Formats: sequence, structure tokens, C-alpha cells
Amino acid sequence: MGDAGGLGDRQGRRGVEAALGHEAHGGLEELLAPLLGGQAGRRHRGECALTSCACQAWGPPSCAARARNRGSGASSRDPPRAHVSRGTAILPGVSSSPVRTAGRPVGGVLEEALGAEWALALREAVRAFLLSRAVVWIAGLLALAVFGWVESRGGRLDPLWACRPSGVGGVDALIAPGCRWDSTWYLEIAQGGYSPTDPSRSAFFPLYPLLVSVVSAPLGGALVPAGLLLSWTAAIGFLALLHRVIAHARDAATASTVVRVAAYVPPAIFLSAIYTEALFLLLSLGVLVAARRDRWMLAGVLGMAAASCRSIGVLLVLPLLVEYLWGRRSGGETRLVARPWHPRHPIRRDVLWIGLVPLGFVAYGAWLGIATGDPLGAVAAQGDWERHFLTPVGGLAAGVWAIVGRLGDYAGAWTVAPLVEGQSTGLTLTRDTILLLCVLAATSALWWARRRVPVSWLAWGAISLAYPLSVPSVQQPLMSLPRFSLACFPIVVAIGLWAHARRGRMRWLAPTLLTLQAAWAISFVSWTWAP
Repeated sequence: MGDAGGLGDRQGRRGVEAALGHEAHGGLEELLAPLLGGQAGRRHRGECALTSCACQAWGPPSCAARARNRGSGASSRDPPRAHVSRGTAILPGVSSSPVRTAGRPVGGVLEEALGAEWALALREAVRAFLLSRAVVWIAGLLALAVFGWVESRGGRLDPLWACRPSGVGGVDALIAPGCRWDSTWYLEIAQGGYSPTDPSRSAFFPLYPLLVSVVSAPLGGALVPAGLLLSWTAAIGFLALLHRVIAHARDAATASTVVRVAAYVPPAIFLSAIYTEALFLLLSLGVLVAARRDRWMLAGVLGMAAASCRSIGVLLVLPLLVEYLWGRRSGGETRLVARPWHPRHPIRRDVLWIGLVPLGFVAYGAWLGIATGDPLGAVAAQGDWERHFLTPVGGLAAGVWAIVGRLGDYAGAWTVAPLVEGQSTGLTLTRDTILLLCVLAATSALWWARRRVPVSWLAWGAISLAYPLSVPSVQQPLMSLPRFSLACFPIVVAIGLWAHARRGRMRWLAPTLLTLQAAWAISFVSWTWAP
């Protein structure tokens, strides 16, 4: 796949580095400066002047375009790009002004309503999302056509028929690729709340089912369509915001690649399911973008919402503190430090906004105390799911040991019944191996990204990977690790940057990811496995 802006090959990349000085200033860490503006942008402009850069990196678009043309080999006589007027941002660091020529907006309705950059981000997000959802839905419906006889297993996992609201097979089949496994828990909570008679529900945090209940009100109380609508909207919002961040940091072509990877990775089947993944991704990305913009009240409010959406959300406190003390933010005083671990920013009163994040977890505990009589029910419920606390290394070691132990028991029992019931030793061994490979791939991507993403993103990526490893399941220590790691969006950003770094990588990576996604959708819809 061709790379825009001279980033597709080594020669073009050297041209952009010479013109803009980007790679010399720390990869994506420094490239976020134009998105953030403020001191970071002013500081970088000064650095460009010191290095005799041909133009200011964040200067007039015509000057920046000439620099890109020099890096990409384009002629200086090529028509200049349209100037993007930077008006009031509707999200941190993101312009909402339309492209204007001679005082008139150009483009379609989206450009006029949202601005050219947001319109492009939304189009790319919708395109990538709908293509991947078509793969998921087609694969899921084919699975139902072939494995329709596994409905008995679904009956045991969904005794209240939450995922079969109409009772009509053809109608319920249309929603099956988005309503399986844990979807039943969220739908039951949305309908009946938390109860002392069913403490297992306490493991699922309240924000998502609460919003499902709210969205269902104008839909006549239809919970399943409300859940799908909520997840789809949040997923597109996350992809669009991700595109805006990467487009400002690199270019639109790189942003499109990253968005496609985020929509195509196999665990992304949960972005369109009645799960918390899409909503949590939108909130967590919004938290870090707001912090980068030095908008700590907004970061705290979004973090509080994230902490009431997923248990890991309370740990957003850590990357926020990293950003506050060491990040290259758009505002606030920055000081020179003698050692890299010394804080770059002084502590001010606005650090107190970070304290809003744990309040989401505290509020949920208070809710449980009123509804069930156990304010720590969310922690106690981990035992109902056979999860216990270890270190990340201990959880990984438990996963490896489970594979080694099952190798001795493996008899290759790949008969139809064990495959459907999910009890075959060979099938379990294969699952554990796939889970371990996913953990290793995620760790490798995070290591590759260590110098290419902001330090707060890197911290959040490490936390998002270490947390589920620290609470392994007794029977299957690495259970649901791919889905949990989906919350670690720096990993998909790293994969997207890697895919865009060499021409042609997406030509084989995209179909590979979509094929794996289809396989995961088949497993998910047939009640065989929720990866």
C-alpha cells in the first residue's frame, strides 16, 4: 500500500525528516505536538529554527505542503492543498472548522457540518467498521447455518433468552453476531439491575448496561437493538477520534491504516457486540487525549466514566499521572531536568482532577452496597469466575504451565461433540496456545512502540496488558486475554504504524486479519468459544 506524504519509502521518509524534523524529535511523542498546540508546538517551532528547517513545521499549510512535496518528490508547481482553518475544537486538540476557499466551505454536507478533517475521519472510520462488520456478520450467519444444532449449548448459557428476544429463529439469527456470551449478563443487568440473589452480576460494571437501558427507552424497551446501537456508535466514535489523533501526528494515510488495523484485528469482533469494549475504548482514548491537551477536568470526568465502565478503568490514574509529570503537554510550565525520571512539570492544583477517576469505582461500590448489601461485591465476584490475583509474570507462567500440562493429556479427540461442547483436550490445548501467541504478539507490538508513542500511552499499554495477566482463571489462565488486550489501543496503533512503514504490508495483513476475524466470529456465534 502506498504511503502518503513521502513516508512510503526510505528516501521519501528522509525527505520528510529533513523538511519537518519529525523523526529526530521522538516519533509519535513529538508528532503529537501540532495536535496539541500551546507550549509543545512553540517549543518545536524553535527547535526547527535551530536546525535550519526550511519552514516552520506547524506554519502555514502552503509552507508545510512544500516541505511534504520535497519529501515525497512532488513538483513545487503542483497545486497547493486547501487551507484548513483551525477554529474552536469540539474535542481536545481537534479542529472543527470546515475547509474554506474564498470564504465558502467546500465539500459535502459532512465537511460543512463537521469540518474537513472530522469528515474525513468519520468516513474512514465508517468505511473500516462496516467492511469488518460485514465479514463478522456473514461469517456468523454461515456459522448458524452450519452449526445450528449447537443451540442446546446456547440454551444453557442464555437461560433467560436475552439474546433471543423475539423467539423467532430467523429474526434472532440477524442479531446473533452481536449478542452472545457476556452479552446476556449486560442485558439482564440492564433489565433487572443488580441483585443479592445473583452475586455473579457484580463482576460487570454498571455504566454500559445503564446506557443500554437509557437508549432502549425511545425504542420501546428493546434492549438488544439499544445495545447494538450503543456499541456501534461508540466504536465508530473511537475509530474517528483515533484517526484524528494519528492524522495530526503523521498524515491521513497513516491514520487510515491504523484505523483499518483497529477494526480488522480479530478481537475487534467485540466492537459491534453487546460488550463494553467499544465504549471503554472511546472513553480511555478521550482521557489520554484530554490530558495531552492539558484539560484535566475533562480527563478526570472521562476517567470517572471509564472506571464505572470496566474494572481496569480505575487504573487510568497511572497514565494520567505519568502524563501530568512527564508528558509533553500543550500547556503548563515545563522545566529542564537533570535525570529523565525527574518530573518535567510542577504539581499544581489541577492535579486534583485526576482524583475524579477512582470515584467511578467508589460510586459503583456504593451502588452495590445499596442494591446487594455488599459494596465490595465486584471484587468478591472474581471468585465466582474462578479468578485469583497473581503478578503478571505469575499469570503468564500459569498460562505456559497449563499448555505444558495439557500436552501430556493430548489425545487428539477432535470429534464433533467435544468440539461443540468445548471440552476436547485438543481443542483446549489449541485455545491456550492461541491465547499465549496473542499475549506474545501484543507484548512484541508494545515493545516495538516504546519509542513511537507518548510515554502515557506506553504506560497505559503496559497496564492494560499486565492487569488481565494478574487475574488469571484457574482452569484457563489466559482466558479472554485477546479481548482484554483490545482495551490497550496503543497496541493496535503500533501494529498500524508498523504496517504503514513498508509499502505493501497491508496488502497481506488486511486479508489475514479479516480471515482470522471471521474465524473468531464463527467461534463466538456458535457458542464454541469467546476468545
